[in-house]
Amino acid sequence: MTASNPVLRRASVMLERAGKNQKAPIWSKASEMLSSLTKNRIEVNLARISKVSVEGQAVFVPGKVLGTGVIDKKLVVGAFAFSSSARSKIEAGGGSALSIEEFVKKYPKGSGVKLVR
Repeated sequence: MTASNPVLRRASVMLERAGKNQKAPIWSKASEMLSSLTKNRIEVNLARISKVSVEGQAVFVPGKVLGTGVIDKKLVVGAFAFSSSARSKIEAGGGSALSIEEFVKKYPKGSGVKLVR
């Protein structure tokens, strides 16, 4: 693991453990993506999330969600971090923006979750 940020490291380890304990490879893959080098960190705009998802879907971003674009669907979005505008737009659209811990607790097996990068 290359993450020197202790919060990022803790989140990555938590995802890895969830992947092993729940036999859910999506969390192991998300952990690997989250702990990548700084230059490879994932940042996803709301426009991309809206484009690749369907109404009511659970979406996980192993990185940061940025507020560029419009979200026109009610989604449950989990991520390591959200810009303030992204969080506001998701919640204004009737969806919810969850931390990694909250998201994994809600979807422990990762069933029906779309991994967006």
